[in-house]
Amino acid sequence: MKVHLTTLGCPKNQVDSELMLGMLARAGHEITERAEAAECLVVNTCAFIGEAREESVNTILELARLKERGHARALIVTGCLPQRYGGELLTEIPEVSAILGTSELHRIVELVSQAGGRQDWVSSAPPGYLYDATTPRLLTRGVPYAYVKIAEGCDMGCTFCAIPQFRGRHRSRPLGDIVAEVEQLAARGIQEAILVSQDTLAYGRDLPPGNGDIGDLLLALSDTRMPWIRPMYLHPAHVTDRLIATWARARVVPYLDMPVQHGDDGILRAMRRGVTARRMKEILTRFREAIPGLTIRTTVLVGFPGESEAAFDTLLAFVEDAGFDRLGVFTYSSEEGTPAVALGDQVPAEVMVERAALVQELQDRLAWQRQKDLYGTRLTVLVDGPSADGAFPFEGRTAGQAPEIDGVVYLRDRALTPGRFAEVRIVEVEGYELVGG
Repeated sequence: MKVHLTTLGCPKNQVDSELMLGMLARAGHEITERAEAAECLVVNTCAFIGEAREESVNTILELARLKERGHARALIVTGCLPQRYGGELLTEIPEVSAILGTSELHRIVELVSQAGGRQDWVSSAPPGYLYDATTPRLLTRGVPYAYVKIAEGCDMGCTFCAIPQFRGRHRSRPLGDIVAEVEQLAARGIQEAILVSQDTLAYGRDLPPGNGDIGDLLLALSDTRMPWIRPMYLHPAHVTDRLIATWARARVVPYLDMPVQHGDDGILRAMRRGVTARRMKEILTRFREAIPGLTIRTTVLVGFPGESEAAFDTLLAFVEDAGFDRLGVFTYSSEEGTPAVALGDQVPAEVMVERAALVQELQDRLAWQRQKDLYGTRLTVLVDGPSADGAFPFEGRTAGQAPEIDGVVYLRDRALTPGRFAEVRIVEVEGYELVGG
């Protein structure tokens, strides 16, 4: 059967989609990039915040219309949306043939094989699924990097976050299994393994003693053939001096992705982040001292209930003092079932939007000088592939640029090879985008 899969949401969802595609391909189904040519349509959804849910629902409806007028016999909705809302989807969108949450990915083969008949909810099991290195995985995007999920779920209990409701408690994969997957990816030509999970620094805490923690994992991955290793989503509450020392010894790219969420201690307490602004500044200083040339990325959340003008001003001061190289800013989303919903002093939507813009304007101004300093330097770039900008044949990234979020280096040299590293001279700087001659 011809199957088309649409992926929405974060890199962790991308991994799930590649696993489902691998299972389907191994079962003999044909994967097609054209939704119009498919007999079975699958959409892997996100339900993190309101905007993500809206995008997921709109995509489902668009595919439902395509199903009505095209070749498709079935529309299957997978991922966080059905895991969170269950059979409501079948009631609200009757064009949906079947739903599958995050707990039993392997059942996608069963659902596709039975495409054409309406299925019942098949994902009532609580979150517990973990893939391993033997699970088939189909890499379809033609890029030289791949995401590797080292764990699933989260135990932190941030008051604004609904992820534990549909991803479950933290569950780590065995260290040796992750190493095996990274070695397999390297053998397939992948040049960068990007380690992801909901709480990456919590890796190993749920494993029996002696089975390793995040530091042990990074040291083990340093002995693999993978050229670049990039851990993402690092909660500052888990950072210790030992971890920083281990990080400096490990062969990972000089890049730190540490979501701080806020810089006001009162808001941090209300968020249950388990860390103070002062401690986060200390962490950033020690990482910079330990790792020369470190690029630091963060995310902040504005508009959390109770965020007064004074608290917001404290956040702005924190951002200025911290000197982040990259920053993403989000507005608070009231999520059903989270403790923050019951808090008073909700911030008006228009104020949240205004504050988000002010944070981003501040960050852009602060980062501009550091970006300008890159002019004329020679940097190692991983050539990702053809450029999205027709003025350049290729685009790539430095070690300080994570895929899809940190900008790119546009490359003028037509003799470069996608999937390879190149030494280039930076000849133009346009905001967060660079041009290599």
